[in-house]
Amino acid sequence: MSQVATHVASQVLSLHGERIILPNTAVAEIIPYARPEALSGSLKKKAPGWLLGMHAWRGLSIPVLALETMFDGNYESQEVRSSIAVINAATDVIEGVPFFAIATQGIPRLLQVSADTLSVIEETGDTNKTIACHVVHEGDVAIIPDLDQIENMISKLFK
Repeated sequence: MSQVATHVASQVLSLHGERIILPNTAVAEIIPYARPEALSGSLKKKAPGWLLGMHAWRGLSIPVLALETMFDGNYESQEVRSSIAVINAATDVIEGVPFFAIATQGIPRLLQVSADTLSVIEETGDTNKTIACHVVHEGDVAIIPDLDQIENMISKLFK
């Protein structure tokens, strides 16, 4: 019996100094970058550095994240040629809002990921809870984020 290769249609999103890989089904839309609306009230006081603000999208107000900061890196806004990736959340991150957004650099690259083209880098020591794993795909190192953990962190802010 021959084995059938399973490919997952995915996207590579560039961040400042990092790349992430997400399945196409996780990405609702890629939109041009617009400066997020500033946070206000108690949320402004308790918001971590990774929450850049809110963005109006399809009649919803969705949180915009700097994943580099969640990954313990530095976020640098480069509004020219930047985009926002709207992400489908498994649950409502804010009541009635099953989306969040990631500030990205440039245009995503489409790719097919399979067990033959992707290898996991073994982690040593403490790992960041927002990172599921580091991988190598066709010679390029990337991060697969833990979307469940990220959604949980966002949800806690808005309760």
